[in-house]
Amino acid sequence: MATMRPDKHRACLVPNYYDGYLEKLENKSQKYKRYWTVLRGNELFFQVTSRDPMYIEKINLEDFISVEEDEIYNNNLQHVMTLKMKSGDIKLKADTLESQEQWISFIHTVTKLEIPNLVLLPGQIRRLQEVLEQETKRRRKLASSAPPLPPPRATTLELDQNNYDDVENDHLSCFYKVSRMEAETLLARNKEFGNLLMRPSSDDLNLSITTRQAINNKAIVKHYRIHCLDSGYIIDIDEGILCHSRREIIDHFIQHTNGVLKPLVIPEDYEINLSIVVEDAESGELIHQKLHTLPKTAIETISQLVKKGERSPKKPAIIETETWSLDNNGMAKEKSRTYLKIEPPAMPSQPINRSGLMLNMNKELNKRLEQRRAAMGE
Repeated sequence: MATMRPDKHRACLVPNYYDGYLEKLENKSQKYKRYWTVLRGNELFFQVTSRDPMYIEKINLEDFISVEEDEIYNNNLQHVMTLKMKSGDIKLKADTLESQEQWISFIHTVTKLEIPNLVLLPGQIRRLQEVLEQETKRRRKLASSAPPLPPPRATTLELDQNNYDDVENDHLSCFYKVSRMEAETLLARNKEFGNLLMRPSSDDLNLSITTRQAINNKAIVKHYRIHCLDSGYIIDIDEGILCHSRREIIDHFIQHTNGVLKPLVIPEDYEINLSIVVEDAESGELIHQKLHTLPKTAIETISQLVKKGERSPKKPAIIETETWSLDNNGMAKEKSRTYLKIEPPAMPSQPINRSGLMLNMNKELNKRLEQRRAAMGE
């Protein structure tokens, strides 16, 4: 007799109930951005294009309350609807009035598991009935399947949020606040330090990557657009590349070009000597003075001698200065040297003997007291 095998549920993808272009109001920029939107089960997936296998953002409709037309915007023929959630409202904009009605009816059907009380055509009603049956069966299977995994711990969520904040405040050494033309010039003048930089886009809302390669004495310059989203960044190439940080964008360009593209990091120049620029009183020329200060060891030696009450060095401190004359182009043309003499502070030749001073004062007082007594006796 054959043994009974346990039932197995087939692994299947979440059905696609409705899709089309929608514009979503971004929280940061407060501007609408266009996405290819897919209603799968009771979730909305936002993608760059219809062929993109990856989604940028998704909205779970479990805490859905209602979806309503926004009458203020609809009076201006903008077809805006408000997705009311327990966590807050989400503004969505459709291309046409018909598309707006379709989205409202499908979202209401999959979330409330009922066909909305709207004026619909017979074909639309039949399609909504099919969606209602599919979603009802899907939820029954989920209820009868294994229990879902527990939600992540709060520490994990806090860690992810902290990482996101670090990404937003991340500073890259190859990021320059320059225009499109200035970026090309900057790469051309500093080609030995790199051939890729990140910059703000022309609209100041997104980013751009500028690259420059020199092949056979011919410069090839390219610009790439980076879309800034609430959930990360999209490199606008192929079907769209999702990155979670600016550093990940740079790493993508480096890795996928096998290191041919290198971030532009211009070394910063620092002065190694103390110098000042003064104007000559007679000629009016600018004079560049280079100052040579005392070594630190000499200063420490003088300080220690003063603290001990010993004599300071007899020799004065000498500061040597170099004077450069500048021409009209700011170039050095002459150099002369002068020396500044700093006398050491005067110190007593011998340390003060306080006990001897008190003894002398007592002797003088006793002498005056004896003289006064003698005068009174006479």
